[in-house]
Amino acid sequence: MPDAIQVNDEKRIVHIRLRPLWAYVDGIREFARFFCSTTFDEGVADRAQLVIHEMLENAVKYSSRESDEVELAIRSDGGSIDITVANQPTPDSLELLRSEFASLSERDAETAYVEAMSRATQLPSGVSRLGLARIRFEGRFELSLTEEKDGRIRVTASGKI
Repeated sequence: MPDAIQVNDEKRIVHIRLRPLWAYVDGIREFARFFCSTTFDEGVADRAQLVIHEMLENAVKYSSRESDEVELAIRSDGGSIDITVANQPTPDSLELLRSEFASLSERDAETAYVEAMSRATQLPSGVSRLGLARIRFEGRFELSLTEEKDGRIRVTASGKI
């Protein structure tokens, strides 16, 4: 499998590959809590943990059944932090993600978050679709989406330290 995550390896401080299983999310979340609180100051650590949590849950929730892997990479140059999660989504999930990105890009972070909160009250129980808006507003990270030829996607959250 191509490993586009190898770019700027000197700045990569974490790279984890795992199967897209719910059972792994809590363990990775605990690792992220420990890693971030050990590596960054408290404010950055809290924001990064939020981003990692939301991105991993989305990757596991929306991965196709054929998907065999979710990747998490964290990079930092001392002034900024990039958190990337890659997976292979279902076609419907990819369309939903594209739509979410289009909607988010049209609004500032606070407006997008308020609108996502309002929308969440109209969605079925257990479905909120708040994650990306939370990342931008609460986490203060900007988001980008890269689609790869093999059907995988990479969502990257970039924020200042």
